Amino acid sequence: MKVFAHRGASGRSPEMSYAAYLAAIEDEADGFECDVRLTLDQEIACFHDANTERIAGVKHKVSKSEFSKMQNLVSAISLDQLLTLAITNKKDLLIESKHPVASGGAVERKVLELLNRRSSEISESGIEVICMSFSWFAVKRFKKSHKACTVAKFYLQALFASTHIVALNIELIKKHPKVVTRLQNRGKRLFVWTVNASSDMKFCKDLGIEGVITNYPDKARKYV
Repeated sequence: MKVFAHRGASGRSPEMSYAAYLAAIEDEADGFECDVRLTLDQEIACFHDANTERIAGVKHKVSKSEFSKMQNLVSAISLDQLLTLAITNKKDLLIESKHPVASGGAVERKVLELLNRRSSEISESGIEVICMSFSWFAVKRFKKSHKACTVAKFYLQALFASTHIVALNIELIKKHPKVVTRLQNRGKRLFVWTVNASSDMKFCKDLGIEGVITNYPDKARKYV
């Protein structure tokens, strides 16, 4: 079972900061997970929320802020920077685009441009990069030229996912564990988020889940 650091080792470091991903390397995570949004100056920022209020205490929309401002406010890093860290340290990378956004599919196009530009480095490093989203439209955009994953919180959403890879919510599979077997029987690759309790980590291992996305990669390593 692979261990992916959810927004880095965010259980002990500020989420999606450079420090959080360095901590994930220390914790021997197999890969990184991040969320991405476009800033005003069209930089791909690793950031979950639509605005900075929860993290910084002041409310600034990511889409209306330049990347330099995001760096100052929340220590944001760019996807390009995170990709370099992943390549250098041979860590797989899960990239989730956030929706709805006013810019529509621009974030997927920017992500794919970056991955295409650095494809030889990615290939030489041997890491796997998977693009994800809750949005059906975003997944469709990713599927055209890259590995795509449907992020599913609900039973039918998981069951009818069109992608070969599916990320399932931990509460969903605890309520409907048979959905895992059904998807596995179809040859689907399964990741589960966000798996933080030791009992849930063991549960995922016993179900034969391919990878868990966790805030505590050090704790999850015990169940690999």
